[in-house]
Amino acid sequence: APTAPLSLCSVTSLPAGPLCPAPAVTHGALVCRPAANGEQGCDLICHRGYQNALPVSNFLCRTESRQWDGGDGPVGGACRVPQPLQSVSSSQLWTLSSSCSQISSLRSLLSSMMTSRGLCSAQYFIYLSPLSVSLCDDSSVSLLCVGDDTLKVTLTWTAQLSDLPTSDLPDLHDIGEHLVVGIQGLLGNIRSMLSSQPRLVSVTTPSFGCSHGYRLAGDGEVCVVCPAGSYSGEGACLLCPEGTYQDEEGRDLCHKCPTGSSPPGASSVNQCLTECQRRGLRCSERGDFLPAQPDFLSGRWRCFDGKGAELEWTNRDEPWTDDECSVIVKPFVPGSDLIVRAEDTEVLQTTTSDLTSCVQACAVEPSCHYVALINRRSVCELYSTHTMNTHCNASQQTIGFLGNSRAELFSSLSCSLRVRGGASDLLVVRKKGIVTTATRREEFERMTMTKAVSGVFRIQVFPSGRTSLSDAHRFCQDGCSRDACCDGFVLNRNSLSGGSLLCGWLRAPSVLMCGDKDWDMIGQGTANRVCGAGLAYNEKQSSFVFDFGGEKFNITDTKNQKDYQASIVSFQAVYLKPGSWTRGHGDTSPAAPLLHLCCLTAELSPPPDEEDVHVDPLRALPSLSFWLNRKNYDSQKALLWCLAGCDGEPRCSVADLGDADSPWLFACSMHADGSQCGAYHEPVRRPCRPLPGRPPPRDRSSPVLTQQREYGHTPSPVIFFLLFRFMECERRCDEDPCCRGIGFVQDTESSGNHGNQSLISLGVQTCSEVAMTTARTQDCSPSVVKHRDPFGWYQKPVNQWSSSPALCPQFSLPTTNVSLDQWRLLSDSSFLVDPSMRTYDVIHVSRDIATNREKTRDWCLHACQEAESCVAVSLSEEASATRCVLYPDTTACGLNSAPSSSRPASSCRLVIREPAPRVYLRTGQTNQERLSTVTSFSVPGHGTLRGVVVETSLGSDRKRVVQFLGVPYARPPTGSLRFEAARPSDWSGDWDATRPRPSCIQPGDEDSPSSSEDCLYLNIFTPASLRGRVPVLVFFFNPSANQSPGLLDGSALAAVGDVVVVTASYRTAALGFLSTVSSGLRGNYGLSDQEAVLRWVNAHISLVGGDNRTVTVGSERGGADVTSLHLLSSPSPPPFQRMMLMGGSVFSPSLVQTSSASRRRAVHLAKELGCVTSDLPDGDDDKMAACLRAAPVSALNAAQTKLLAVSGPFQSWAPARPSSSRPSLHGVDLLLGSSQHDGLIGRARKIKDFEALRGRADGKTAFYEALSRSLGGVTGSDPLKEVAAWYSLDHGASPAGYNRFSRALDNATRDLFIICPSLQMASHWANSKANVFLYHQPATSSHNRADASVPLDVQLVFGTPHHPMSSQRFTSSDRRLSLAMMTYVSSFIKSGNPN
Repeated sequence: APTAPLSLCSVTSLPAGPLCPAPAVTHGALVCRPAANGEQGCDLICHRGYQNALPVSNFLCRTESRQWDGGDGPVGGACRVPQPLQSVSSSQLWTLSSSCSQISSLRSLLSSMMTSRGLCSAQYFIYLSPLSVSLCDDSSVSLLCVGDDTLKVTLTWTAQLSDLPTSDLPDLHDIGEHLVVGIQGLLGNIRSMLSSQPRLVSVTTPSFGCSHGYRLAGDGEVCVVCPAGSYSGEGACLLCPEGTYQDEEGRDLCHKCPTGSSPPGASSVNQCLTECQRRGLRCSERGDFLPAQPDFLSGRWRCFDGKGAELEWTNRDEPWTDDECSVIVKPFVPGSDLIVRAEDTEVLQTTTSDLTSCVQACAVEPSCHYVALINRRSVCELYSTHTMNTHCNASQQTIGFLGNSRAELFSSLSCSLRVRGGASDLLVVRKKGIVTTATRREEFERMTMTKAVSGVFRIQVFPSGRTSLSDAHRFCQDGCSRDACCDGFVLNRNSLSGGSLLCGWLRAPSVLMCGDKDWDMIGQGTANRVCGAGLAYNEKQSSFVFDFGGEKFNITDTKNQKDYQASIVSFQAVYLKPGSWTRGHGDTSPAAPLLHLCCLTAELSPPPDEEDVHVDPLRALPSLSFWLNRKNYDSQKALLWCLAGCDGEPRCSVADLGDADSPWLFACSMHADGSQCGAYHEPVRRPCRPLPGRPPPRDRSSPVLTQQREYGHTPSPVIFFLLFRFMECERRCDEDPCCRGIGFVQDTESSGNHGNQSLISLGVQTCSEVAMTTARTQDCSPSVVKHRDPFGWYQKPVNQWSSSPALCPQFSLPTTNVSLDQWRLLSDSSFLVDPSMRTYDVIHVSRDIATNREKTRDWCLHACQEAESCVAVSLSEEASATRCVLYPDTTACGLNSAPSSSRPASSCRLVIREPAPRVYLRTGQTNQERLSTVTSFSVPGHGTLRGVVVETSLGSDRKRVVQFLGVPYARPPTGSLRFEAARPSDWSGDWDATRPRPSCIQPGDEDSPSSSEDCLYLNIFTPASLRGRVPVLVFFFNPSANQSPGLLDGSALAAVGDVVVVTASYRTAALGFLSTVSSGLRGNYGLSDQEAVLRWVNAHISLVGGDNRTVTVGSERGGADVTSLHLLSSPSPPPFQRMMLMGGSVFSPSLVQTSSASRRRAVHLAKELGCVTSDLPDGDDDKMAACLRAAPVSALNAAQTKLLAVSGPFQSWAPARPSSSRPSLHGVDLLLGSSQHDGLIGRARKIKDFEALRGRADGKTAFYEALSRSLGGVTGSDPLKEVAAWYSLDHGASPAGYNRFSRALDNATRDLFIICPSLQMASHWANSKANVFLYHQPATSSHNRADASVPLDVQLVFGTPHHPMSSQRFTSSDRRLSLAMMTYVSSFIKSGNPN
C-alpha cells in the first residue's frame, strides 16, 4: 500500500530551564524563555488555587555570570494556599504639642496607660465565661516628629479574628467611639506635659487584614503566609537580605547568619557560608580557614593564614598539620624588623634541619618565640622568649591621656628580633600568639584573674593601630622586669580614642578579680558591669569614667556613646612576678573602694544552716571571683569586704569566702541567686528561706500556674485600690533579671493577705482559664489562693526575659520513661482540625525548662499516659513555652467507599482543635489491652460481672465488642418498692451478664417474658481494644415486649465510634410517674431510675474503659422528654456533659403535670382497678396506695392502657412539676432529632391495637377521638380544640376518609408535641451560648421494612442495618446512611460536635 505523505507542522520551542541556580518550586513552576543578549527572563507561575506570596514573579538571569539580576532570585516555597482574612484593626491619628526629645518617654507612657486603663483589651462572654482579647502590641503606639514642637501620634488596635466569636463581629464598628473617649481621657491626664490641647485628626473604620507573617493578596480578600526565606514587612513579603536567613514561614524578621554570609532569600542556616566554605577548603566548625590545606589537583600541601591567603614557602609534597602551620603568624619576619649579627642573644637549640622540622621543634617548645634558618636554610636556631632577644623602640612620650595626667602616651612602638645570623640567607619565622613566659631573668606568670582593683602606679599608652599586642607585651615585660618596685603589669586592648593598648605597672595589688569563667567574662557583662569594660557614668560631668586598676580615665566623646556602652575591652590580662604577693615595698595599695564597713553589718543575714545549702557537684553556679591579698586583709576584713561587694552587686545573693590556691590569698566568690523553692511539680505557698548575702526582698517560687497573662492585664474598676500594690510587684519583677513573671495572689488561709511571688521559672502551666475545654487531665480543683482579677499569675513579656539565663537558678524537667513504640507520629492526612472542639486540655512547658526538645516531648507524652482518658498529644512551639494539647479519643470516621458499594466501609481520622507540627497518637495501653481479653470485672461491694465477647461486622471490617448484659443497677421495684424511688441494688457473688433481662412494662404490652416489673437493668457495650478511657453514651430505652430479642444492641455503635455504650430500662406511665402529691405516692419514680443509672455509670464505668467525665445522655420519643428534665433538676452541674434527644424536648406540652391532674389520674386508675368506688378525700391516699401496690401488674397495665385509649395517649402519667419555680438551665451540648415517621399515631399504635383486640372500643373512631382531644393540651386552648373538632368532623366513613384524616392529625400532633418544642429548645439553648445541633429524617421507604417497634432513626444510629438478623430488610443505601449516622453521633459523643 502507498505510504501517506507526512504533514509538516510549525514547531513552537518549549520553555527553557533556568540558567541561573534556582530552587525546586513547590505548587508551581519556573518558566523561562530562551536566553538572548546575555539575559534570560523567567516567570514564576503557581498552580491553580495557589498564589505567589512574594511581590515579584518575574526574574532576570545574567547568563554570563550565572547570577540573578540584583541578587534576588526565585524562592521555592513562594506559591501558597490563600487563607481567609485573619485580623481586624482600627486606628486614630492625633497631634500633640510636645518636644521631639520626649518621643521615647511619651511612647512608653502612652503604652502603659492604655494597658492599665483597659484600652488594650476587649472582653466578651462565651459559655457564660468572660474571655479577654488583646488589642495592642509593640507597634500599637507610633510617634513621629513633624516639627520642633509637634508630634504625630498613631494609635492602632488589632484583634485576631480567631480570638473573636462570630456573633461579636457586627459590634466592632461600635468600638471606635469608645476608644476615642478613652484616649481623650488618657491624654487629658498628661495635659501638663503638652503645650496645648491634643487634636484628633482622623479615625479609621475597622478594616480586615492579615496577621503578622502574612500579606494581603487577591485584591485584599485573602491572606497568604510569607514563605521561608522571607519576612513580613511594610505590608509585603520581602526576601531576607544577604547575610540572613529564615527557615520558618510567617515570620516578621530574618536571623543573622551565625557565621559567614548567605544569598538573598536564604531559607536555611545551611545557606550561610563563610569564604572558606564557599571556596571548598578545609574549614573549622565555625567556617574559619584551617591552617593546613591540601591542593587536590596537584596533591601538594600548603599553609594558609586566617584570611585565606597562602603562606609563601609552604608548598610541599609532605602533608602539613594544623599545629605546624599555626606556628607561623606571619609568613616571615621582614628584614626591617630584624637586628642581625647580634651577640647577646639566647638560643634554646641549634639543629640541622629544614623549615618543616624547625617549625615543628618550636611548636612543641613553650619558651620558643621564633626560629631562624641560616646557611642556605639548613641550620635551625630556636630563640627563647627572653627580653634580651627583643629590642623595642618607642617614640617620644607625652604626658596625659583621657584626663589622666599620669599616663605616658607613645605615638608608636616597634620591636625588632635579634638573631645571630647574617642577612643574605636568613629566614626568620615568628611563633603565633602572645608570649607569656621568660627565661633566666625573672619570670612573669599570667594570672587566671584578668583585672586589678587597685595597684597600678604607672601607665603606658600605645595606639593599637601602630602597635601590635605582642610588641606592647614585650615592652611592658621588659620595663617591669628592670624596676624593683614593679610586681607585674596589666595589659589591656580597648577601643578608647580610636583604639588603644594600655600597660599598667602593678605594685602590691590588694585585690585581683574577674576570672575567665566569671559571668561578665563569658559575654554576659556590658560595659558598666564589674567585669565588663569597667565603665561608670558621671552625671555631673556628663561623661563616662573608665577604671584601670584604680586609675581613672574620662570619656567625653558623646557621639560615640553607643559604642562605649558596649563591651569596649577586647583583651585584658594580669602578669605577675613569682612571690609578688609576699614582697614588701614599704607601702601597700589601698583597699578596694567597694568597701562600706560602717553601714553593712546591720543588713547581713546569718550564715545559712547546712539544710539550707544544697551542694551539686555537677552544676557550676555562675559567679564573680576575687583574690584578696592577706597583707591587706585579715580574715574579718576579708569577710566584710566580700559581703560588702555582694551587697553592692545587684545580681549577687550569696557570698563565699575561703582560701585560694596560694597561701597568701583569700578567695571571695559572689554567686547569683541560687535559692529555689517549689518547682513545676512542687507548688508551694510559703516563702523560700533566705540564703546568705542580702536578704531577698520577695518570695521566689516556681508554682504550677493556673493562668498565664502578660503585664498590663486590666483589673476590674471595683478593685483599683490594689493597682498600686500590683504595679509595685511589676516593678520588682522588672528589676530582677531572673524574674519571668509574678504571682499576685490572695491567700484565704492567711487572713486574706496579698502575696507577691516572683517567678524565676514559669515551670509547667496547667488549668488555663482561657481554654474553653470540657476535658481536664490535671487537678484543677479550686485553690485557697484567690486569683480573681487583678489577682492571678502574670507572665513577663518574653522579650524582657533575661539575656543572661546562666545567672539564674536552673530548673529542668525530670526524665520520664516513655516508649515511642506506644506512640505513632501522625501525618497531616491522619488528622483534621476543628477550632470548635472543646474536649482537650492544654499544658504549657516554659521555655526555660523545655530546652531539650525530645525530653519535653517525652514529658508531654507521659502526662497523657498518666491521664487515662488521653490518647493523643499535639506539640507546638510558642514564644514562651512548648504547647502540649492533650486529647481524648476524638477519632471521627467517614465513608470511604463508593455510593454504589454494597459493603460500605469507613475511614477514621483524629480531630484536633488547632494545627500543630507534631501530633502523636497512642497505639495501645497495657492495662486496656489486658482488659480487652477479659470478659469479667469486679464491682466493689457486690461481686463479679461475667460478660461475653461478640464480633461485629461492618462491611469488610470485623471488630470485637465486649458485652455485659442485664446488669442490675437498682433493686427490683416490686411489692412494697412499687411506686418508690430506685433503691441501690443488693446483688452479690457472680452475675451472669451474658443475656439481657426483661424490659419495663409499657402501656399496650401483652403478657410476655420480655417485659416485667422487675426491669431495672442496664447493658454495656465496650470495644475490645481501647486507647485509654473513652467517652460514654447512656441511652434510656425500653424495648417492646414483642421485640425479639428484647435488647437495643449497641455493639455496632461502640465499634464504629470507639465509645462505651450503655442502654438502660426505666419505669414509665403509671408505674413510673403515678402521684397523689402526698406521702403515699410522690411520683417521678422513672426519673429516679435514670438518676440511679447515671450514678452507677459515674461510679463503675471506668472499670470497663469508660470515661465518667465525658458522658452523653440520650433517649427517644417520650423518654427523651423525661430525660430532658435532668437539665432542670438542680443548681449543681449534672453528671453528664452532652445530651441527645431523638424526638423529645424539655418544652413538650405533655412533659409535666400539675398536682391536681396527677391526683385525678391516680384516682381514675384506682377506680379502674376497683381500689375505690368514688373520688376520695386526701386522707384516704394511703389506703389507695396500698391497693395499687397489691394489684397484679398485668391488671394494672391493662387498666392504664384502657384509660390512655379513652383520654388520649399524651394525657398520661407524667413527671411532677419541679418544686423550684426557676430551675437552673444547664448549658450542655445538645443534639436534637426529629423524624417524619414520628407522631402520636405511631407512638400510641400499641394502645389502639391492645384495646381493639379486647373489643372495648371501635379501634379507629375511639383512637382518633382520643388523639383529637390531645390537641387541646393541658391549657385547653379554644383555637386548638376548634382545629381538633374540624379534623374529627371533616372526614367520611370510608377508608380513604380515615386515611386523609389520619395523615392530617399525625402532622398536627407532630408539630405541636415534637417539632415545635424541639425548635424552641434549640433556640433557647443556642441563645445561652451552648452548642446545639439538629437533624431531621425525612420520609423513606426504609420505614416500611424496619422493625416497627423501634423508631427508624434509632435503628440507624445503633447500626441495626448492619446486624446479621436484620440486614436482609435493608439496602446498601440504608447501611451507608446508618454508618454515617453512627459517625455523626460518635463524633458528638466525643467532642460535642457531630461534624
